[in-house]
Amino acid sequence: MARALLRARLPFRGVTVPRVPVLYGRIPVSPSANYANLRSFMHSRRFNQELSAATELNIDMDEEKVTFTGWGLKPVVVSYIELRDRCKCPLCVDRYSKQRNFRLSDIPLGIKPRSITPNGDVFEVTWKSDVPGYDSSHVSRFSREQLKKPWKHSSARSTTYVKRHRYLWNRDLLEYMQPWISYEDYMHDDTKFTRAMRYLSCLGILFLRDIPDSREMVEKIATRIGPLRNTFYGPTWDVRTIPKAKNVAYTNQFLGFHMDLMYMNEAPGYQLLHCLRNSCDGGESLFADTFKTADYMWRNQKRYFEALSNLYIPYEYMHPDHQYSKWRPVFEKGPFSTDGDVKAVNYSPPFQGPLQSVTTGSKLEIAQQKLEMEALNFFANSLERKDQVFELKLEPGECVIFENRRVVHARRQFNTASGERWLAGAYLDSDELLSRFRVLEDANPDAWACGLGQSISVTKRNARENAPRKAREVMEPGEVPQ
Repeated sequence: MARALLRARLPFRGVTVPRVPVLYGRIPVSPSANYANLRSFMHSRRFNQELSAATELNIDMDEEKVTFTGWGLKPVVVSYIELRDRCKCPLCVDRYSKQRNFRLSDIPLGIKPRSITPNGDVFEVTWKSDVPGYDSSHVSRFSREQLKKPWKHSSARSTTYVKRHRYLWNRDLLEYMQPWISYEDYMHDDTKFTRAMRYLSCLGILFLRDIPDSREMVEKIATRIGPLRNTFYGPTWDVRTIPKAKNVAYTNQFLGFHMDLMYMNEAPGYQLLHCLRNSCDGGESLFADTFKTADYMWRNQKRYFEALSNLYIPYEYMHPDHQYSKWRPVFEKGPFSTDGDVKAVNYSPPFQGPLQSVTTGSKLEIAQQKLEMEALNFFANSLERKDQVFELKLEPGECVIFENRRVVHARRQFNTASGERWLAGAYLDSDELLSRFRVLEDANPDAWACGLGQSISVTKRNARENAPRKAREVMEPGEVPQ
């Protein structure tokens, strides 16, 4: 029992070793040292005392809430309304459809437990004045995991997922980590595919190589994850130079950092670009992590961070056959965002409409607008610094998948007289990726836990090999891993 309680997987490592929980203090993380320390500790009086305290659940009830302590957890305070709302028993949630059989508004405001009783690894709750239609035989049961992390059993999991798996990067860190996977492994090896998706969830970017020479491949790659997002460009589309183009992407001009389809009410969550031809001079692809810059601004330029959180920019696409417009904040926070956490970044200068933020012309409004422009200029310049930009020229048979509302992308000018440049593209919605991430983590937790920090392909792309660097999770703009 003790060993089962203490087993924990070290993040991003391929081996499982017993590790003492935080409440017992930190111990060395190397497996040999860990085992030696653990053996001596498990025979100590302090261990037995703390193990007993960790396995007992203490319950303190008052008129409106209950406080849980023990089970190795920090104190957890839950109102009776929220506790009743969390019930997932077969009477409350249909076992097949997973849909609820009661409304939140059905819970009586004065609901109270009749009793809360620990029963092994769960605790059971019987209710006074329960939801109408439920009698005294209704019992709610909750596990330690549900008490500790209710989001793992609810829709709130999707809102916290990006934050939990975020891994910020600059040029040198991405050069070091470079998540490449072969097409065959991606399509046919479930373990390596799971690891690849872990990279994508953490970094917001993933590269594929050795893809068969076919225009149909971009759809196959995309639908390995989920259904395509259809737009007025079609389910898939081509990036090629055409005359009188309605989009600068279909020219050979330099295209600065941007995100796609910001003018739509629901912008795509992820984008794929599969290289079919790229023999022109120029045409290199550039990428940068906007979350990295946003995090730096929150820690070092809070006035600028707050200004961009409150600055709404209009985006538009106005043509005779299609007309779209949408206002978006540069830094978009979610309902559970704290501190400098952002849910998404919205940044696409080529498709920006005119500002309309000044209404009275007061000095206060003008001063605020100037502050917003200073902040936007700082953000743009930070993204474009050489030490923040990861650059490569995609070769035929290679594909990049990236998070559209995190990773900005750009393209250098190219010479069509010297060759041909042809990329096939597709979009996926964020919901599809978040669902895929959760399913893969639940289905293969070992592969998911080992994903970051292990190579997901036998070799990296030869052109991108470099001397080993020690990567760190958090680095300042301009800082090089030592």
